[in-house]
Amino acid sequence: MNMRRLLALGLAGGLAVTVLAGCDAPTSSLTRPTAPVVLTGSKLNRFGGVAPERVVAFRWLSGAWQQVPVQVDQRRVVLFGSQPSSNATPGVAGSVYGNGTGGPTALQYADPDTWVGADPNPKVDADDEVVFMASDAGGAAPSGTANPTGAVTGSGLRVEVADPRASSEKGWIYLFRSDGSLDPAAGKDYVDYDFTLTAGDYKTTYKRAEGPNPETSKVTTPSYSITFSDRWKEISWQVRAPGASQVDVLDGHKNQFSTDTCSRSNATFAAEEGAFVANIDGPVRAVRSYVGANSGPLTQRTHLMYRDREDVITSLRVHPIPAIMDFVDFSSAAKGMTYRSSTKPGGVTIDGSSDSISTALPTWEAVDGPQGRIYLRNTFTTSQGDLKSGTTQFYRDQSLPRETQCWGDGSYFGAAGSYVQTAIGNTDPRSAPAATVTGRRTTQFLAPAADPSRVAAYAADWAKDIDAPLTSTVAPFPS
Repeated sequence: MNMRRLLALGLAGGLAVTVLAGCDAPTSSLTRPTAPVVLTGSKLNRFGGVAPERVVAFRWLSGAWQQVPVQVDQRRVVLFGSQPSSNATPGVAGSVYGNGTGGPTALQYADPDTWVGADPNPKVDADDEVVFMASDAGGAAPSGTANPTGAVTGSGLRVEVADPRASSEKGWIYLFRSDGSLDPAAGKDYVDYDFTLTAGDYKTTYKRAEGPNPETSKVTTPSYSITFSDRWKEISWQVRAPGASQVDVLDGHKNQFSTDTCSRSNATFAAEEGAFVANIDGPVRAVRSYVGANSGPLTQRTHLMYRDREDVITSLRVHPIPAIMDFVDFSSAAKGMTYRSSTKPGGVTIDGSSDSISTALPTWEAVDGPQGRIYLRNTFTTSQGDLKSGTTQFYRDQSLPRETQCWGDGSYFGAAGSYVQTAIGNTDPRSAPAATVTGRRTTQFLAPAADPSRVAAYAADWAKDIDAPLTSTVAPFPS
């Protein structure tokens, strides 16, 4: 077992390393237990025209097949449409807003319970996504191995998963078409997502012209739980990994123009026009995606929630704006935790008192304590070349700030994130020319560290993993 797995698992205690070393090491050398593997249907030629519920996955472990969970998320190209003139305007399937026929299109997750609707092609096609966890990979099945029971003969695909940062680290998953006797979830459910609107059913009650639309939606996994109170309002994080205190350490994942400007924030986004693209609850991940941010009705945020981590992708589609902040503000329950980053690896205590933190953008951030460990990687890509030079790190630990908070508890506790202070040009595809700005925030939740002195080393290596996703090679099985 190499140092990267020791860092990933040993921080939670030596017992976990001892147990897993004897189980995983002989079959798969991958050392990214929390990483997902996402394949598009275009790479899975044998599954074209197969019903998603017939796609199953296996690993080769201890000389036998063992079924593991796999998920197919269907996608379709669909119009955004336009926000309706009133909340009473009936919706029509075929666009994100369920209203209007013009405007640009985009590839979206299909959902029959939103106005996006189901994929017109109900079978696996080129733009659908097939997802499984790297931790479920096994060894390479010997040549001549018979298909597992319940798999259709001649339907197998061998997926070799490799770590681009360590070429010797590999694992294998085998995909088959089921004869109908197998459940793709393999009896497991890594993520439970309950999308719950206060008003009731989405299609019949959601106010697309003007909000708010209160909800009590929640994602629960063995490692964490996240709560949402409205579109754009992520308000609760509880680390549920063994040994964590399970208190709610989040005030909110926040966006605004500046610390003293609340004319645009998550609160105003939720209060105005908007619609959901998809709410998907699968055995491997949950998908929550929505649009609508004041005068940026096509601005979109998508949450991909896995067993141990959340990926949040934000696509800015709006007229020119003066600046934007994206930061995580912790709650008073995070007091006593240590905030660390690549620019401050020794860390500072979150206590509501000001600290000196560099304004240089960090490559990683981490918060740890008895409440649990939380790692964060926040990046953005853009076709507007001058944005990154005008972006700095924001950090504030101040229980009584001079500014009135846009929403939340009114205090800053270890609040940290990026602050684009350079004006952002047009990103609305309805008006040419339009630049692109896409942010990605990855958050991982783990048990409290047995040895806090190793948190920074793990975070640095984890951030490099995020920037170098696992690769996959697909071949027929048997060859």
